Amino acid sequence: MIILLNCSFRGVNSNSNSFLERLESLFEEECERIHLNQMKNIEELTGKLKEAKALVLGMPLYVDSAPAQVVELMEGLYESYQGAFPGLSVYVVSNLGFYESRQIHIQFQIVKNWCVKMGVTYGGGLAIGGGEMMGGLKSVPLDQGPNKQMGVGMRKLAKAITEGTVTEDIYVEPSGFPRRLYMLAADMSWGRNVRKNGLTKKDLYRRPD
Repeated sequence: MIILLNCSFRGVNSNSNSFLERLESLFEEECERIHLNQMKNIEELTGKLKEAKALVLGMPLYVDSAPAQVVELMEGLYESYQGAFPGLSVYVVSNLGFYESRQIHIQFQIVKNWCVKMGVTYGGGLAIGGGEMMGGLKSVPLDQGPNKQMGVGMRKLAKAITEGTVTEDIYVEPSGFPRRLYMLAADMSWGRNVRKNGLTKKDLYRRPD
């Protein structure tokens, strides 16, 4: 059993969930996807982890770290269940708004340190740069267009999970989509959001009173 834990509080509508869906499609064995924002208590997860061979944490990058709800979960598991999952391997699929996926390396290190404390194996992570854009490309096959690097990385991670092995952390960006175009698209989206909230572009540059 592979547990895919969507750690974004945006739940089923999150990019994290979208990437976990993509990863799940690469497995032939039984998987269960759980949404952290729907969990009533930690015991809902721990019972499943005792039977699972792998836990995949799907989450965004928040302020160069793991989201607060993930930190809270890790602390709760450490306090009450340290050493309870000796055969478990933990993997990460993380995305961020920055184009440069290397920004995620601190988050990966946090999960590695937690795995050592828990007595479980850190199996590796997949960092996806330009996550807001990549999460919206659900209709584009994994190995085509901007998804090409992500497809290679996801297949490599899926192979490690299936085989129960460890892989080095994998860092990917949108394929064939240069950073300057990504930044241009991001700037245009700011304008749309400003208008949606009844403001103008000038409001972005206004000094606070």
